[in-house]
Amino acid sequence: MLTREQTQALALIAGLDIPEQDLDSVTLRLSALLDSMCEIEAELGAEMDAVEPLPPVFPREDFD
Repeated sequence: MLTREQTQALALIAGLDIPEQDLDSVTLRLSALLDSMCEIEAELGAEMDAVEPLPPVFPREDFD
């Protein structure tokens, strides 16, 4: 499980500002997401490695 400090550090790297009152909730949700990703990797890792990832798609028009 991530700590509040780890979540805050990850957010800063991504350029996000998480309000103090939301930090516990974000930490819990991010930890759950990362745990789920580890479970999926453990179960389907070999299958996932056999598939090419989707390339990023960038819109041709500006969305303001």
